[in-house]
Amino acid sequence: MEETLIEFYVNKYNFITNLNELDLNFVPPILCRRLSILDKITLSNLNIVYSSNIQNIVFSSQYGEVERLNKIINQYQEYNEVSPNAFSGSVHNYSESFFLLNKQKSIPYTALSACEVSLSTGFLTSVLSNYNNILFCYSDFYNDKAISFALNFTKHKINKSEKYTIKLEKNNIVNDEFDNYVKFFRKNINFIKTSNYTVERG
Repeated sequence: MEETLIEFYVNKYNFITNLNELDLNFVPPILCRRLSILDKITLSNLNIVYSSNIQNIVFSSQYGEVERLNKIINQYQEYNEVSPNAFSGSVHNYSESFFLLNKQKSIPYTALSACEVSLSTGFLTSVLSNYNNILFCYSDFYNDKAISFALNFTKHKINKSEKYTIKLEKNNIVNDEFDNYVKFFRKNINFIKTSNYTVERG
């Protein structure tokens, strides 16, 4: 079976593992107060790695707006009604649409969830995108803590971008831990293996 290798070039990446790392100065305070924790880490990270040439955004999260959904369920059980604002903010693509509206940009985006492999599935989806300039963001609750990973990359080398290679293959070793993506992009480990691919530098 012939190997399928895909090259991509990372321009910028960022991890958020502490809410003290958030920067939401670009969001009007009146709107910021309405944001959930997941919204905040996602919007902050999207803004950090964003560049004006981005053509496509891919967002993934296993749990998504679980904080809002719990409030909606409780509200319905207690009052037999649901706030329209709360409902609109509970959809899986809320953060990305809010971000693009704020930037006044009209570009395609994808929001997905794939249970416990949401990180690797979102990452692979972004790499397989037909667009050249892509922004991938994963945000979730990991070990009871809100975390986010964002990556700005292109299919062709520009400036000082760093080359990575993803090999599509079935692996017996399944590795989809957020911590391993942190270690990999910070160059503490040499590769990541998931059930569907292996990604390496160079």
